[in-house]
Amino acid sequence: MPVFQLIYRSRANAHFSDDDLIALLRECRRNNTSQKITGLLLYGYGSFVQLLEGPEKVVGELFSRHIIHDKRHREPLVLHRARVPKRLFDEWSMAFQPMDAEKVRSLSGYTNPDQSTGDGKNLLAPLRLLELMQGFALDMKNR
Repeated sequence: MPVFQLIYRSRANAHFSDDDLIALLRECRRNNTSQKITGLLLYGYGSFVQLLEGPEKVVGELFSRHIIHDKRHREPLVLHRARVPKRLFDEWSMAFQPMDAEKVRSLSGYTNPDQSTGDGKNLLAPLRLLELMQGFALDMKNR
């Protein structure tokens, strides 16, 4: 069944300890389960990247009414939005993966999300990020 995907990145307002991340994941999982939202949360080096998937209206409202106003982070920026044939994280109300900067930089085809073209956009970064998240989804299913 087709589903809507939204990926955004933001910067944490404070360092998130393991306990902070566990509390955040519990909150996300509790809220997402009731709204039929699945996804992946990446955190590392003071930044979040999150993929949300579910009904377009529900995901859109979650982002516009809650996420962009959450005081735990700032500068949320949508990197990708699309309707896709199926969920990547159908078994996870919110999967989690800590980000290791060196590991990410060593990936084939890595594009620094902070690099941009002359118009201020990096057109490849969202595609590379989606590819990375698809890899995480496959790894989780194979565990």
